[in-house]
Amino acid sequence: MNASVWNQGLSGCFCLGIALCLTWLVQPAAAEIPRDVRDVFESMLENLEPDLQGPFREALSKDTAVVEMTPKQFRKFRANPFNPFEGLDEIDASDDAGNIGLKFELPSLRTRPKLKFEKQHRDLAKQLSPVAESVRPSVVRLFDGKRQLAMGVVVSRDGLIVTKNSELRGVQEIVCRVADGATATASLVRSDDKNDVALLQVDRRDLTPIQWHTSPLKAGQFLLTPDETGKIVAVGNYSVAPRSTSSGEQAFLGVKPEATDEGVRISDVRPGAASANAGLRNGDVIVSLGGQQVSEVADLVFQIRQHAPGDRVAIEYLRDSVPRKTTATLAGNMIHRERAARFKMMNRLGAVPSRRNSGFPTVFQHDAPLFPEQCGGAIVDLDGRAVGLNIARNGRAATYAIPASHVMTVLEQLQREDVATRR
Repeated sequence: MNASVWNQGLSGCFCLGIALCLTWLVQPAAAEIPRDVRDVFESMLENLEPDLQGPFREALSKDTAVVEMTPKQFRKFRANPFNPFEGLDEIDASDDAGNIGLKFELPSLRTRPKLKFEKQHRDLAKQLSPVAESVRPSVVRLFDGKRQLAMGVVVSRDGLIVTKNSELRGVQEIVCRVADGATATASLVRSDDKNDVALLQVDRRDLTPIQWHTSPLKAGQFLLTPDETGKIVAVGNYSVAPRSTSSGEQAFLGVKPEATDEGVRISDVRPGAASANAGLRNGDVIVSLGGQQVSEVADLVFQIRQHAPGDRVAIEYLRDSVPRKTTATLAGNMIHRERAARFKMMNRLGAVPSRRNSGFPTVFQHDAPLFPEQCGGAIVDLDGRAVGLNIARNGRAATYAIPASHVMTVLEQLQREDVATRR
């Protein structure tokens, strides 16, 4: 990740650690914040003290990649063990130096040209295009009106579609584009948070459902991710057999709760816990967690247990009777914050991980370099048989997919629950 820094009209350039680069500019450049940088900011919020979270929250609210700090805030950020940059000590951060701006930029992974020897090169994609074309009618693309959210797979002729659930959260309107180029609004039918799967419905009765293939895969086997136009999104190799990526740990917020008439008051925020990272303080009163009302201690405990370690949950609370909101990333066993933060940063090198990229009951691993918005679709073998559902990009060389057999089980359960609810 690169950061351009402006203050006091200084100029220069030098390299920092972990392939980072810093450039000092005379003036800040405001720009719409890219999705990947937004994810980085949200991740940094989990590891910064409340007074350092302010500049990043302001940048998010203004939809800009430029973060402006006072000299005092900058000095504190520079000394923070979770700050991924090195060499910031060369910047004048004296009190009379004026505000300091950081413009964050990620390497151009999305537009980087593919080299001749890479699996993603267009020559190989061209040779394999008949495979992608064979499943094109069963693949869809999902948007929120401005940007791509995810891919999806047609699972019934009358418009049922399966996709990745967490990428749809908070979206007001989901637009689905099918293979013939037409678009339609998709509505959520049911979701499965454990597997991060959503079942959607579009108003079409002429779609082509996918045919799942459940035979075992072999290590090194070529796998393709197609889109709804018949193009190959990415090529990869099957690398790790199906396994669980759930930690088995109980989700942990890290507070001592007590009941009040307003909600659940926090009497003890544990240092380094998810609650502290989210900016909660002793005396705050939690009234909602994960969108569910919290009025008793039992409500809070129940809602936390509905989540897994690593899940991000919205929290509404009162501080001095004033309503506030924050987001906490639930923990499992207490891990040293610095170690966890540095691991996350290293995992981002050369990749853009999905927001939800772990805690799945059953997934296999392949190395196709998908972006988060390219998950949720089918992954097929060289015979065009759908062997799984891409569910998350986890790191530089790891993408997870739910095996076809497990997808079929999840879909059967979701449709059974939907029928029972309608009845």
